[in-house]
Amino acid sequence: MDRRRFLGLTAGGLAAGPWVRGQEGDAPAGEPARDAFPSPYAARRERRGGLEIRVGSPRVVMRGPMFPNLARFGDGSIILFAQAVEEGGPLTAIRSEDSGWSWRPHTAGVDGMGLNTFHPSSGCAVSVHYETKPIPGSAGLRSTRRWESDDAWHTLRGPLEDGTLWLPEDQFKAEEKQWFHGNIIELPDGRLLAAMQGTHEPWVFRTFLTESLDRGKTWRFVSHIASLDKLDDPEGATKRGWTLWGPCEPNVAHAGGGQLVCVARLVNDDHNPLMAAPKERYHDLSYAIPGTGIHPGTLPADAYYEPGPPSAPLIISFSSDTGKTWTPAKPMDQARGCFPRMALGDGVLALTYGGLAYPRWGNCVTFSTDAGKTWSDEVLFAPFFTTGYTDIIATGAKEFVAVFDCTPPQPWKDHAAHWVGAVDIEIV
Repeated sequence: MDRRRFLGLTAGGLAAGPWVRGQEGDAPAGEPARDAFPSPYAARRERRGGLEIRVGSPRVVMRGPMFPNLARFGDGSIILFAQAVEEGGPLTAIRSEDSGWSWRPHTAGVDGMGLNTFHPSSGCAVSVHYETKPIPGSAGLRSTRRWESDDAWHTLRGPLEDGTLWLPEDQFKAEEKQWFHGNIIELPDGRLLAAMQGTHEPWVFRTFLTESLDRGKTWRFVSHIASLDKLDDPEGATKRGWTLWGPCEPNVAHAGGGQLVCVARLVNDDHNPLMAAPKERYHDLSYAIPGTGIHPGTLPADAYYEPGPPSAPLIISFSSDTGKTWTPAKPMDQARGCFPRMALGDGVLALTYGGLAYPRWGNCVTFSTDAGKTWSDEVLFAPFFTTGYTDIIATGAKEFVAVFDCTPPQPWKDHAAHWVGAVDIEIV
């Protein structure tokens, strides 16, 4: 099934295309055949517990941007959104009609990060901007911004400014940030659930759940999911030297029967990250970066640093009543770093995450066959310097496509060196 192939790219961040399929070894006139330069990261099989996992060879699908996000539409097509510059910058996008096999340029059409772009089982697709703002004179109400599409994101309506979010005023301060910085899922009864994050102290985050009964126009608070002061962490796994944002970047999945799983990030490696000392000897330059390529701070250009101690763990919480109540969040055994994303395929729950250490390096996937209670040992599928932002969707019964970015050096200003990649992952 290693059927994907590399074709020409532009440096501006969009595929030069459309990209098309061909026979192995085919190449545009004047270019060498692909087989002349085989990938050093060959497809492989890994065994994790009772699972045999096929990991495809990473392939470049965009050059220049970073922070990739995926959206799937009712016709089966996929859009990959990515940021042309740092977070909050303009979006660029590519589209696939064949489960990520080939891609062509597509107009993003939305602002923000492309988060929360979702197509319910009926009705229009919707994209909800991550920011919300308090409405003066309306206690507990905040304004939202969204886009809608009736034709799988070929044409859009928006931005629409008539949406609202209701949060209890005794639990949420109007002046604090409340963001759709997670994901949106649909329950079997048609309700939409959004995993969200917000501050309840200056730059201390917590996660909570909201719901919409009108396909994303209006939202209301359902429950709190996790906060720093209510973690179930008797061994102190979350207190090992890292500065913590608090629970943020949540991702929620429905495992059936009213069971929800929510995984969130803790680490704030913008401040006092744990680092290893520079090494005089090193063997793998894909695993070492000069001091001038590390953000923040000014370090010597002739000293090379490898990733330091493991990043702060991701945390996981469960609900058995479709989100009304949640178990106290626990640190996960291996999963760590940034921006967890989940996808469910035929009873197998896949979780990706990245930024395994600092400088941010590596992106992994792990699997659960019991609705998130236990997880396999991780599989490293993208061994590159990275923002740590990944995404994953199911493309078949036990088939997935994962995306990631490669962003050397930090602080992520040298966009000519950046690329977004994709990897096919299959349980066989």
